[in-house]
Amino acid sequence: MIEAFIEKQPVDINEVFSTLITYAIDDVKDFGAKNTAFSKTLVLPGTKNNNELFGNVFQISRSTQYNPAVPNFGINFNAAVGADIIVFADNTQVFKGILRLLEITVDKNVVEYEVAMFGVFGGFIAKMGNNKLEALDFSAYNHTYTVGAISGSWNTANAGAGYYYPLMDYGTYSTAKKNWQYGTFRPALYVKEYIDKIFAAAGYSYDCALFNTSRFKSLIVPHTQKKLQSFTTTLGSGNLIAPYVVIDDTIPRDVGLAKFDNYTAGLFTANAGFNVFTFTGATGAAVNISVSLEGEYECTPEDILIYLIVDGINVRIDRLPATGTSAFSLSYTEQVTVTTSDVVTINIQSEFANPTYKLTMNTASIGFESLVPVLNPISIGGNVTINDVIPKNILQKDFLSSILKLFNLYVFDDKENDKLLNIEPFVDFYANADRIDWTNKIDRSKPMRIKPMSELNSRYFEFNYKDDSDYWNDLYKKRYNETYNSFKFDSQFEFAKEVQKVELIFSPTPLVGYVGEEKVYSTVFKRTGEVTGVGEENMDFNIRILQAKKILGVTSWNVLDGASVLGSYTAYGYAGHLDDPDAPTNDIGFGVPKELFFVLTSGALNINQFNVYYSTYMAEITDRDSRLLEGTFRLTRKDIAELDFSKLIYVDGSLFRLNKIMDYNATKEDTCKVQLLKVINTIY
Repeated sequence: MIEAFIEKQPVDINEVFSTLITYAIDDVKDFGAKNTAFSKTLVLPGTKNNNELFGNVFQISRSTQYNPAVPNFGINFNAAVGADIIVFADNTQVFKGILRLLEITVDKNVVEYEVAMFGVFGGFIAKMGNNKLEALDFSAYNHTYTVGAISGSWNTANAGAGYYYPLMDYGTYSTAKKNWQYGTFRPALYVKEYIDKIFAAAGYSYDCALFNTSRFKSLIVPHTQKKLQSFTTTLGSGNLIAPYVVIDDTIPRDVGLAKFDNYTAGLFTANAGFNVFTFTGATGAAVNISVSLEGEYECTPEDILIYLIVDGINVRIDRLPATGTSAFSLSYTEQVTVTTSDVVTINIQSEFANPTYKLTMNTASIGFESLVPVLNPISIGGNVTINDVIPKNILQKDFLSSILKLFNLYVFDDKENDKLLNIEPFVDFYANADRIDWTNKIDRSKPMRIKPMSELNSRYFEFNYKDDSDYWNDLYKKRYNETYNSFKFDSQFEFAKEVQKVELIFSPTPLVGYVGEEKVYSTVFKRTGEVTGVGEENMDFNIRILQAKKILGVTSWNVLDGASVLGSYTAYGYAGHLDDPDAPTNDIGFGVPKELFFVLTSGALNINQFNVYYSTYMAEITDRDSRLLEGTFRLTRKDIAELDFSKLIYVDGSLFRLNKIMDYNATKEDTCKVQLLKVINTIY
């Protein structure tokens, strides 16, 4: 007997209901892919119960309000969102995951629902949808930009949570590549916390020993924008500290400028006198300029005029009438559009040359507010809004997919918890695996197909970071015709020239060192010419992934604000593809670089992602004795209920890994196709 429950509600099933399910964890034909269980299209009858379960969605006039906090059935049913489903055969669970409504057929008074089912991992992917990294909430890490925040973060280089300020060379910030202007320090977030928040936002959790290792918790995603900036509407503000005489007939001048010497700069910067304000934004902006002035004046007999001038144009003129000696108060907000380098001043003058005039300002304030948020450079003492400085337009599912590929991770359902995913690298997945014998389950009346693995795979297998256009990546690509940190595996299969690829969304970040300088930097900038420090340009660049570590015992160096020293240090916050630039023990690149742009005196370069996480896998699927067995097996419901892809399987005395079960009939026990990969070595 087949029973199904959607969001824990029973589903009506008709006599011809058939459930063909495929179970998979890997695909040797697409070795970078990660698979989940799925069903072929199923048809559910439009009974009263099922109609109510699907919220009578077949009614064209139906309109409801969806609440994601409420189970997805009944009047809250939303066809755009997966609904939890569990299928039992004779009280044995044979499937759990999510259900997707594909189509509704209405033939006179008969309603049918075409649906498909996807395993827990597929449900998790569906929940992520097209959400981006910036949709995650990192507001708990908003902070003030100080040298204390920068240097303090180096002490938590493998925390896996919080923010970290690596010393990276973004160009234009260095003095002889030794001392550094504060702008080169930008906050990075940890990969582990991105993953934690992605799972939590989707309503899932995970169990993965790798993610709790010190190495994994040291992985960071650095800042990727040209400048350290944050979205804001406040573009500058200031106020007067003490009263002063603006104009006076004893001083040989006819025009005075209102000053606001307690000024905080944004995209409007002030001159040394705090009375001329220049817009530094890269693009135009609509801005409200708010002004408040209070003081005393005298003018006999002509009037005093107060001008708001933007880009040489009188935007506003206020007249103080000739009343002898009087107090004045003036407040207003004017909306203007400014472009790069426009200058704003408040000019005060008598209307005509007159021997008797004077204006004293007692209080004054000015504020520049953008009508829409704009990116504003962050200076020391400014506020860092973390969500503004993380990489933009990166899909969460693409980010997670690249992490799975980088470490060759398998994702599989938990037997007990339908919102828990287990994650494990291939190299650990089969460690100490149990072994079961399926020899007697083969239907020998049906043919078995045995394929040499070389027949299924291409000649070359490429493991690639994504190209980017910064100077050192471009230089490496031109010299060696390959991307830095990438690797090409040659299977030696003579009958094909095709290439299969594992490609990440991350770009590589070359490490660069300089003569006479101990520190080694991850470097991302454009440069014209070959002279160090000359012709450097900041740039926006593709998302990166690096390992963080606090490096001790370097010659004292300075963090600068112009010529001022903000702090001196004998350590620095390193980040790079190597875990340590002085004596590396591992590399998050796939291959050994053909050239290093710094002097390495000790350490190992061959402990990389390919050698650790893929070499065993590739050795097995391309070995000359490797075989892919595809046969017809009769599996019981108990076999499916206890299905564990980590168990090794004996068939006729040979040991195999279970790769895929295709079109298992959960409705009635029957034969199904099974794909098995021969085990060449259990330990490599």
